[in-house]
Formats: sequence, C-alpha cells, structure tokens
Amino acid sequence: MHYDLIIIGGGFVGKSLACALKPAPLKIALIDASPQEQPDPRLIALNYGSVRFLESLGLWQHLASRSTPINEVHVSHRGRFGATRLSAQNAQLATLGAVLRATHLNQALDETLGTAKHQGHFTELRPARVKAVVTNEKTVSLTVEACGQESSITGTLIIAADGTHSTIRQLLNFATQTVDYGQSALVTTTCLGRAHENRAYERFLEEGALAMLPLKDEEENSAQLCATIWTANTATIAALQALDEQAFLQALQTQFGYRLGRLSRITQRHVFPLQFIRVKTPLQGQVLLVGNAAHTLHPIAAQGLNLALHEIALLSKLLLRNHQEQWPLTTGLAENQDHFQPKMNLLFSHYLSQVFASNHWGSNFVRQLGMIGLDLCPPLKKQFGRRMAMENLQWLTTSKWKNN
Repeated sequence: MHYDLIIIGGGFVGKSLACALKPAPLKIALIDASPQEQPDPRLIALNYGSVRFLESLGLWQHLASRSTPINEVHVSHRGRFGATRLSAQNAQLATLGAVLRATHLNQALDETLGTAKHQGHFTELRPARVKAVVTNEKTVSLTVEACGQESSITGTLIIAADGTHSTIRQLLNFATQTVDYGQSALVTTTCLGRAHENRAYERFLEEGALAMLPLKDEEENSAQLCATIWTANTATIAALQALDEQAFLQALQTQFGYRLGRLSRITQRHVFPLQFIRVKTPLQGQVLLVGNAAHTLHPIAAQGLNLALHEIALLSKLLLRNHQEQWPLTTGLAENQDHFQPKMNLLFSHYLSQVFASNHWGSNFVRQLGMIGLDLCPPLKKQFGRRMAMENLQWLTTSKWKNN
C-alpha cells in the first residue's frame, strides 16, 4: 500500500498535522504503537500562537469553554529580590495563552480526524510498530508489525512525531545531542484558597522551579484550581512523591508562599523524567523528525508542545502549497528545515534551566538584575511577552518559502 504521507506517532503533534492537512485530498496514514486512547493526566499550557493555530483548524470552538485563559504571568525567584510581570494587555494580545487538560485536546483532535476517516483519505494503524525503514530515491518503505503480523507500506514523505524515545530516530541513526538533567517533573492539580484571576506563576527555587497555572474547576465552575508543575532533582521529586497529602501541601506552601491563599487539596501526583534532546539535522532524505522526536525540552518555559505546534503550522502550510501547485510533496523541505525549528526558542528552555539552577553569586546578581530590568522596561517587556507567546507565527501571514 502506498501513501502520500505517513505520520509516525499519534500524539498531539502527529494528529495536529493530520488535521491541518484535511483541506487537501492527500492519502495519509498515521501509525501509533499504543492502543486506542490511553488515559492522559497531563495539563497543557498553550501560548497565544498555539491557540490561534488550533482556531485555524476549527478545534478551539470545542476547547474554549474547557480552557482557562492566561492573562498575566508572574515570574520570581524564592529568597531573591526582583520579579517580573508579563501581561496580555502590555503585549497587546487578547491573552498570553491558555491551560487545558490533555484529555480534552485529544478528544477534539480525534473528533476532527473521525470525519477525515469517513472521507477515505485518512487511515489510522494502531496498535502498530515500525520495525524497519528503507529510504529510496523517491519513496520510503516501512515494515510495520500489527496484530503479530508484519507488512510493508510505502510513502512519499515520512513525518516522525513519535516522541522522546523515537523509533524512527533510532532506526535511521540521526545525530543527536542528549543532556540528562538529573531532574524530574511532578504534576498535579491544587485547590486554592483564593481565585487565580487568570494569572500564571513561575517561581524559581534553589533546586528547580515551580509553576502554578490557572485551571478551571469543571465540577464547581470556580477559579480556585491550579495546574502544578514542580521540577527538581530526581531524588527530591521522589521524596515529594512519597509524602502524604498534608505533608506535600505543606512543602508546596513553603516553596510557593500565600499568593493564592492556603492550599487545601491536591489530586493524584504524576512524575515525568526530564532531559534535553536535540537532533542536529531533523531531515534525512524523505524523513523529517518533528516535536519531541526532534527536540525534547525542559518544561521550565512551556516551550515543548508550543514549538511543536509552531513546526506543524509551518510544515502543513508548505505541504498544502506544494499540493495546490502540484509540486512534489517534499519541495522546499530541505531549504526550510531551520525555518520550522527556530534555534533561539529551542535553546531558551535549556539554558534558562541551567542559569536558574546555579547558586553562584554572579548568577544570582544577573538573574535579579535581569528580572528587575525587564519589569522596569515596558518596550522590552512587551517584545519579550510577544516573543514567548509566539504571536508572530508565519502561518498567519503569507510566507515566502525557499524552493529547490
């Protein structure tokens, strides 16, 4: 069986690409190793650019009522003088972003792809695993195992969105830079003593960071709930995970303070290991790595999924143009691969996590000076806020692509 495009990985990134390509009658297959829809406890922080992208796909109308807008971000460092505040008003944006549950985003993507299946252009293979990849001059051949049997399919273009432990990256030996932070992230939701007022908090600690993101309490329809992401050394996170609820709340209150009142309750805690992975050249022939398969980032600035959606927005626009102009689907990929993955954003989270982890007096002084300076300089703060919100995604305008 031959497909115009084969997407490896059925997470947010792979499914978003399939949704974005619905306007073109391309023959698309999506391969994922997991059974249909597993429970997903993650809490997603989307920036303004990602929200706009989901709007363009017709998804946000299903998600808006289930999401919580971020209108302001407060950044501080525990035990240090200086803080900065970024606001949507200052950045001249409707919002800086939004927070929602992974389950809701998955549901919206699946519903949209359900219509594509009925149109006959989209095929989903799961659970299925890619066992071998052979690249030829014009096509790529995949050996796929499903239900204990192997079969061969071919594609003109392969997009690998199969995550941090990418099978495709390993099979094709992509050159990769890997850094083990020796850290983990603990994720939960926390009940608050006062309303969050759509304000997100990023608090840097002596060891790691603590994010408190505004979240809607769907059961009580209140604004007294936050998504909590606590990053620290793996041993520290393991110790926090082992605490009973009251002891954990006390530790959280001590580190965060009382800006959101007395913290009263948490939900189940989930732990995820952290590392930095960056593929040096994400394109190899007709195979392109995207999302965590190409770059796995520290969650300190919530850049991971947002950068991936940035890639998908630009990539899908290029592929739709190629289809409309009746050009080969791969036209312009090699020339624009750096365009999809902006280096500044890729490295920002990596170096930020290292800068705030240092206790050297010089680093402390620079951090405090930087936060105070940013807070006291409105033009710089406005530009920084818009940059982090990725409001200038080029899929919103007419892009001039480099061609072969």
